[in-house]
Parts: sequence; C-alpha cells; structure tokens
Amino acid sequence: MPEKFPSPAGWTPPGAQFRTTGTVSRTVTGTIVGLVVTPIGIAFAARGAASTREWVILGDFGDRLGATLQILVGAALFLLVAAMAGYSAVGTLVAGLVWGVLPGLIHMIFPHDTFRLIGDLPGISDEMHVALFEWLSTGFPLIVGILLIGAGVATTLRRR
Repeated sequence: MPEKFPSPAGWTPPGAQFRTTGTVSRTVTGTIVGLVVTPIGIAFAARGAASTREWVILGDFGDRLGATLQILVGAALFLLVAAMAGYSAVGTLVAGLVWGVLPGLIHMIFPHDTFRLIGDLPGISDEMHVALFEWLSTGFPLIVGILLIGAGVATTLRRR
C-alpha cells in the first residue's frame, strides 16, 4: 500500500541521531553470560552423570533423584545458552567453542594429558575432577559445543 504522505527527501524522524542498535553491548553481555553459564551447566551435567554411573554400577538407587535433577539442571542451562543466541549469537558461538569444541578436540589429540590438565584446575574436589574427566572422555563436550555453535550459526543465518 503506497504511503499517502511521502516523507520529504533527507528527512529523518526527531531523535533518530540518538538511536543505537546496541550490538556491542549485546555481544559483550551475551558472551559473558555464555562463558559463565556454560561451565556451570557442564559441572551439573558431569556431576549428575558421574552419580548416575555410580548408582548403576554399585546398585545404590538412593540418590537417583539427585543425579537426575543435576542432569536436568545442566540441560536447562545449556538450553538457556542456546536460546540466548536470539539475543547474541556471538555469545553462544564463543561458549560452544571455548567450553565444548576446544576441550573435546584437545582430549581427542592429547587423551593421556587431559586427566592431568583437569586435575590442575584449582578449587575443584577430586570427585568433580573425575566427573569432568569422565564427561570429557565420553565426547559430550564436543557434542554440546557443536550444538551451541549450530544454534549461533542458525540464528545468524535466520537474521539475514
């Protein structure tokens, strides 16, 4: 439908010079949130998976609910990071690369050194070191990282 009253040539609405798209602040915020939330999700998922492995092997079904809840919390945090691609695709891409693809590839290239590298992480219990190594050795960081990168790429392509 044609406009009834076309704007004069060179006219901009009042205040247009003050509008910004906010892409820099969105990118920085999204990247920080992705880099903080993703390792928390990894910790929950790895600890839940290790607890599940323990009760399957030992036959102790006492903490099934706790392990299941930890896995679900980890999955929900990964979902949050993937959904955050709608806000800032760069944050999801960086989180997938830093916390998923790079550790997965490092483990594939140097499988004997990763346990020592994880053991050198400060402030983590021995139980958590083992849980992180088990989770890394199953290939899930690589899978999660590729999925997060896919979410970021899909959002970027959808916007174009």
